[in-house]
Amino acid sequence: MCGIAGIISKKQHAVEVLQDISKTLKHRGPDDEGYLLLQEGNFCSLKGDDTIQDLPFQHIKDAPSFSMGLVHRRLSIIDLNKEGHQPMLDVSENYAIVFNGEVYNYKELRKELEADGIIFKSDSDTEVVLQAFIQWGEKCVERFIGMWAFVIYDKSKNQLFASRDRYGIKPFYYYEKEGLFAFASEIKALLKVPEIVPIADEKLVAEYVIFGATSQPYQTLFKGIKELHPGTNAWYNIDSKKLELKSYYQLEDQVKKIIVPSNFEDALTEYSRLFSGAVNLHLRADVPVGTCLSGGLDSSALVAEIAPTMQTELNTFTAAYKDPSIDESPFAKEVIHHFENVKGHFTYPTAVEFKKDISTIVYHHDQPFGSASMYAHWEVMKLAGKQKMKVLLNGQGADESLGGYSNFAGVYLLDLLKQARFFKFWKEKKRIQTRFTTSVNSSIASAVYYHLPASVQSLLRKKERIGHQFLNKEIINQLKIDVPERGGKNIKENSFSAFQFGLADLLRNEDRNSMAFSIESRVPFLDHRLVEYAIALPDYHKINEGWSKYILRKMIETKIPDKVVWRKYKKGFLTPQRVWKKELNNELIKEIKEMNFPQLLDKKSFIAFCEKDLKSNAHLSEFWRMYSLLKWIEIYNVQFE
Repeated sequence: MCGIAGIISKKQHAVEVLQDISKTLKHRGPDDEGYLLLQEGNFCSLKGDDTIQDLPFQHIKDAPSFSMGLVHRRLSIIDLNKEGHQPMLDVSENYAIVFNGEVYNYKELRKELEADGIIFKSDSDTEVVLQAFIQWGEKCVERFIGMWAFVIYDKSKNQLFASRDRYGIKPFYYYEKEGLFAFASEIKALLKVPEIVPIADEKLVAEYVIFGATSQPYQTLFKGIKELHPGTNAWYNIDSKKLELKSYYQLEDQVKKIIVPSNFEDALTEYSRLFSGAVNLHLRADVPVGTCLSGGLDSSALVAEIAPTMQTELNTFTAAYKDPSIDESPFAKEVIHHFENVKGHFTYPTAVEFKKDISTIVYHHDQPFGSASMYAHWEVMKLAGKQKMKVLLNGQGADESLGGYSNFAGVYLLDLLKQARFFKFWKEKKRIQTRFTTSVNSSIASAVYYHLPASVQSLLRKKERIGHQFLNKEIINQLKIDVPERGGKNIKENSFSAFQFGLADLLRNEDRNSMAFSIESRVPFLDHRLVEYAIALPDYHKINEGWSKYILRKMIETKIPDKVVWRKYKKGFLTPQRVWKKELNNELIKEIKEMNFPQLLDKKSFIAFCEKDLKSNAHLSEFWRMYSLLKWIEIYNVQFE
């Protein structure tokens, strides 16, 4: 896991710009620092203050100005020695790579390449990625199992090739305008480029305030700064200044190719095989690997798979609370006590600490956050960082592929009604209300919502959410706000939508929270082979007799206590949002009154809202979302045109 960046420009830039970018990305890679400039057609490798000391490069501060430069910050996970240093050149010195992520099947790919006569100088997966591209071209990424964002420069063609993994686990942002092409792992690094000014995209900011999301996925709130979509390759020709984007992966198309056994036991065997294979690949590292453990099914399944195979101690990390209505730590403790070699670590998030950390969180996230619930995950990563962990596994992706969220229950039940299976509907509704979600009627209503005309959807959303009240009416009428099209009419469609929208937010949180503490977060449930198979499964393998993620429960039912396997209702990383707002309210209102509001936002309306005792989870999320937006404007000095 690392931080990457680069600048390609028709004009010269001072090397201090690259140094500033490197410092900005240091938390992503504190173990090594590297630079590469292109000078008169030749590569020039440079080092910085944090570079592995025995590398014989000139220091970046002594280098001349440049028109093309690459930056790399390294978190050493695989091949810890200097041979894994980046930017990395091939032996011909025609190709250079900066790589962020892990290609877990690099050993298998390396054997293929060695059989073709390729000789390697390191044991890193970075070199495998570089040689795979040289040997197989852009289609090399279709062979990769893992998470990645990388750029390869081809000197002979004077062009860049960039790629992002299938589901966007690793970030990639870029800016292209008037002969300048710049990219980075984080937006804050791009803002170090003198030509890139932090200007808000008012239309997208308005959509975010109203809906909690932009109308299209993978959009930033900064004008001109774009996010490379997951499953996408990009070519940038430096001579013609032309950028070409090309999708190499479509989840829907891949799911259609999957053949699921008709027998449940056979389907379970195959799901178990794919899960075990994914976890084993994700354990490849030259440093200790731990796990997050919320007490839910997904993280518990990871521990159940890993602990019996480890010869050493497995460290787990859990957020806990005094409030039993949101505290999942008793379930986590059940899992911990079930295995002799599992050591549990617990953190106890508080309102005071949350308030103290908010500015730091917004800085690391580059954008506002949707609710206070992500703070539990932040605290888990902070705790793991204190324990010197470098790699943690987490359960992201299981809910999206196996229908683990309550809205999937609504889609499932509505589908039964559409099929006129009324007896089955009432029977399943009762079971779901007992075992899956107590808000079953709301889940059905949510499913019905996506069958309604867009105009009706907009009216209903305005009635439930009040974010539109925080906006200047005159400006909004000119912006032509689009409604995000989320959700689906059946479970498969709902999964596809969840991968495109909701998962994007969760993965951004996953990446920023972990990298803030120099931790590589790995997500085995997002092995693309497991994802495709899980989505292809029939509905009754996912929701069965009221149980969510049924096939996953059956897979682990003999491995961990029944209290965890057959626990009811999903919680996830929660925080007591309402209690915290009440506890901090006077301090928050005082701060908000002193904040500068751009013309787009209605200060008076928001302050009146802040003074209310909010009981709705939706309204609480709107409060924290708006507050974090104001902090974002303040921290990044965001300008509004």
